[in-house]
Amino acid sequence: MKIRIASSIALAAALALGATGCSLIAPQGTLEPYAPSDGRDISTKNVDVRNIMLVADETGENFNVVFSAVNRSGSTQQLTINFVGAGSSSASAEFDIPTGNTRFGNPDGEQTPVLVSLPGLAAGATVTAYFQAAGSPEVEYKVPVLDGTLAEYRDYVLPADFSRASEQAEQSTAKQQEAAESHIAENDEDQPQ
Repeated sequence: MKIRIASSIALAAALALGATGCSLIAPQGTLEPYAPSDGRDISTKNVDVRNIMLVADETGENFNVVFSAVNRSGSTQQLTINFVGAGSSSASAEFDIPTGNTRFGNPDGEQTPVLVSLPGLAAGATVTAYFQAAGSPEVEYKVPVLDGTLAEYRDYVLPADFSRASEQAEQSTAKQQEAAESHIAENDEDQPQ
């Protein structure tokens, strides 16, 4: 009887060890950080870039740089991203990252979307990107290229004339500011001293 109980306990212990032994040998995948969406997560010294991707515009020739940024430094940081395409094609995008969380690439957001042009690049590919924030070394990652096929990215597909429209809006704003400044200067000259 005692032998039967001892062998039952030994068998139960062996089964328990065998069932849980995998965690002793195999690494746990759930402990590895990952981007839970289609983009990539990149960290530099003071700026964390979350879910970065390029989204093709309506022509498929220009790409909206879409991401969220977390600036942990306490002051505005400049982030430069250099994209290297096939052959010798490359494009650069610069961003001023305010403190806290900021979203880039949303045409209805506070930040004006930034477009880059890389000939021969198409949705479904990846492009090599070099990220550099002020005072930190350059970091290399592959960034996915998407289009409006998935519903969640359709809002980021910019119209074909977006770059021209944004240039015209900037010129119009500059002219309005110039006119306002000259009007203020004229009013200052008219004031008695």
